[in-house]
This record gives sequence, C-alpha cells and structure tokens, in this order.
Amino acid sequence: MVKACIFDFDGILADTEELHYLSFRHVLKPLGAEFDWDQYVREYMAFDSSQVFSAALKVAGITESPFSIRDLIDQKIIAFADVQRNARVTPLPGAVEAVRFAHQRGPLALCTGAERKDVTPLMNAFGIIDLFQAIVTAEDVRISKPDPEGYTLAASLLHTAPQDCLAIEDTPGGLRAARGAGCQTLGVTTTHSKTQLLPYADRVVDSLLGFSDLLE
Repeated sequence: MVKACIFDFDGILADTEELHYLSFRHVLKPLGAEFDWDQYVREYMAFDSSQVFSAALKVAGITESPFSIRDLIDQKIIAFADVQRNARVTPLPGAVEAVRFAHQRGPLALCTGAERKDVTPLMNAFGIIDLFQAIVTAEDVRISKPDPEGYTLAASLLHTAPQDCLAIEDTPGGLRAARGAGCQTLGVTTTHSKTQLLPYADRVVDSLLGFSDLLE
C-alpha cells in the first residue's frame, strides 16, 4: 500500500538533464575536465554536483584546482540559471497532474540530487511547491544518490515508513537509492530505457500520464 509519494525532480517533473549537462560543461571545460553527453548519462546523471565535480576532476587527473568544489558548485548554479532562462523549461507530460493527485492522497516529498536553488524556482513556476511537505536536496544530506540517505530523510520528514512510500525516479542510481532506503519504486523512461531501469524498479512506465491509475 502506498501512503506517501516521493518524487525526483530532474527527468521526472521537468526535462532538465541536458541543462545540467551544459552547465557542468560550462564550468569544467576551462579546466580541461569536461565530459560528453553519453558519459554524463552513463556515469554522472544520478550524482549531485559535488560528486560530479569530484569525479570529473579525478578522471581528468586534476589534483590541484584553482577552485574549490564549493566554488565550482556556485559557478554551476549561475550557469544553470542562465541556460534555464533561455530554455523556458516546462513540466514533463503528466508531471503536475501526478503531483496534485499524490498530494490529495497523502504526504508528498521531493528528493533530488540537485541544489535547492536549481529546483525551487521551477517548482514555483509550475505552481506545485506548496504541495510538498518536504524538499530534500543535495545540501540536506552527507551523501547523495545512489546512497539511500536522501530517501530515508524524506520518509522520516513525512512521518511515513519507507516501505509505505513510492519513489518516482528516472535513473538506475536514483532507483537504487530509493530501494536501498526500503521504498517502493516506480521507474519512468525519460532518460534511461526500460531494460536499464527494471533491475531496480517495481514497475516501469513511459511517462506520468495516467499516474492516478497506478495508485488505485
């Protein structure tokens, strides 16, 4: 039985993964540590910004950077805001309706590896931010996805046992985090194939259209 829902943001509520990728490249290219899109999807998509920058610098063999990881994150937040304004991001199909339906049924949380400044402007623009009882971002945990800490925290903030929470995710890493916390899992094929998600998801769908039928 599902008593509460916990949504990821990027790739679930909005198609922003390419914007994050472009923002990372903007910051990393001057350092000679950029990566291509396929590598981002394969290795970094479920990571928070700190994990991405740390891994990219290590892969590039950069042991001494003129910028701290926090400096790089701050640069990335500015870059993301710039590309976001130009892209005019809209919700993914069925996303807003799914959030509203889940809110009517029970407690609702967001669990994302993004920075709070990346997601709250879009949640405000979509008119859904007030529907969430809890918002867990990269700043709220010691270790982000695929570690389960974020989902464990989100469930506790909803005062709901993890096994009674449904986590909605689009990446294997995000689903692993949710499953590791003990949540039920729903995979959405926004960024990864059904084959890639099935090992970690109780169920996989192509979009959040018809989300209400899944909880009946």
